[in-house]
Amino acid sequence: MRVPRWVAIGAALVAGMATSACAQSGDPAIDRAQHFYASVSHKDGAAACADLAPEARKALEQQEGKPCAEAILKQGLPDMVGEADVQVFGSMAQVTFPDETAFLSRYGDDWLLVAVGCEPATGDEPHDCSVEVG
Repeated sequence: MRVPRWVAIGAALVAGMATSACAQSGDPAIDRAQHFYASVSHKDGAAACADLAPEARKALEQQEGKPCAEAILKQGLPDMVGEADVQVFGSMAQVTFPDETAFLSRYGDDWLLVAVGCEPATGDEPHDCSVEVG
């Protein structure tokens, strides 16, 4: 029996939506951080920079002397593997992965990254971040 084309297309769309829904945490700050690191992993500097706060993009461009899309891929940021945890403090959020921490700020209805490539703090020391708002 031949399956009508619209049934096959509909099934493919439902399967795709189910797969993408599983990839998202449901927390907007975690989703933004995961999207950023996935963009870096896929060498999509433009998409990664779209996840950065305007001040972070500007700071990175000034620090590296290159456009953000090029400079972000030169930061040696790791692939994010493992569970992420989020702590929200009003309009700020901290997303912690097993080996790295990212900081976000709310811009309107969106979360944008203000610091990435942050090694966990030890003791009273602040995080050391590759990219951060000056």
